[in-house]
Amino acid sequence: FDLSKATVTFRMAMADATAALWLPALVREVEKEAPGIDVRMVPLTTREPRPMLLHGDIDLAIGFFPGVVTQLAGGPDTPIRHELLYSGKYVCVMRKDHPLAKTTLTLDSYCAANHLLVSFSGRARGLVDEALAQLGRKRRILLTVNQFFTGGRVVANSDLLTVLPRHLIASTGMTGALIAKDLPFQIPDIHIDMLWHERDAR
Repeated sequence: FDLSKATVTFRMAMADATAALWLPALVREVEKEAPGIDVRMVPLTTREPRPMLLHGDIDLAIGFFPGVVTQLAGGPDTPIRHELLYSGKYVCVMRKDHPLAKTTLTLDSYCAANHLLVSFSGRARGLVDEALAQLGRKRRILLTVNQFFTGGRVVANSDLLTVLPRHLIASTGMTGALIAKDLPFQIPDIHIDMLWHERDAR
């Protein structure tokens, strides 16, 4: 497979923040090494991209797919392949002049605040809520959004807190208006994986 002579279209699914991190370098590489290749971005609206890969709707999915990766690692043989790209740490994000910005973030103050959740499905429950439930605590999710950029803009202009991977804060476009604090409880790191169908392994 000669990239320099290829004339194909690749369809990729990933979240807006992941795309903001990856696409600039990818486009530079395509322009330099594979001028005949076109790339089409498809919205990633699920943590379960396997049907899209199996049906040929996309060639590649990049994102946080914990349930899928666990099943692929220990389940029956499947045509879906995966590879870990990188890992990151979750942090609590708020506007710089938030009432909690200059204090130590405690479990009580965290749970008492209103929250924004970036949720592709709109479901108002995530890893943070599961971790809080194990501690016998809960939070109020006032708003769900399906884009990191939107989440960053809302948090920068409100008293809502959100939890983001530290490496994605810049992708909100609001870095100068936000600060990050360590969470007052433990949650697993985020692992970003690449998934593809074996028919596309070239």
